[in-house]
Amino acid sequence: MTVTVYLDGDPTIREEGFFASKVSTLENRLKAVEFDNAELIKVNLDLVERVKKLATKPPAWPKGYRPRRNDQKR
Repeated sequence: MTVTVYLDGDPTIREEGFFASKVSTLENRLKAVEFDNAELIKVNLDLVERVKKLATKPPAWPKGYRPRRNDQKR
């Protein structure tokens, strides 16, 4: 990025340069946020697939384990 410096002190040119700098900074930030968003979408899709797989899987109890109800009256 090249910046032209005028020494006559024209405030409009200085203001335009300021806002041009802000725009380029925001564009770079937007690109970074879009990239992060794309990564999060990919991870989310992977996790959704994994959760569906685990949710439909029947529980596998350890050998010899017998789940008991806690219905005993005192």
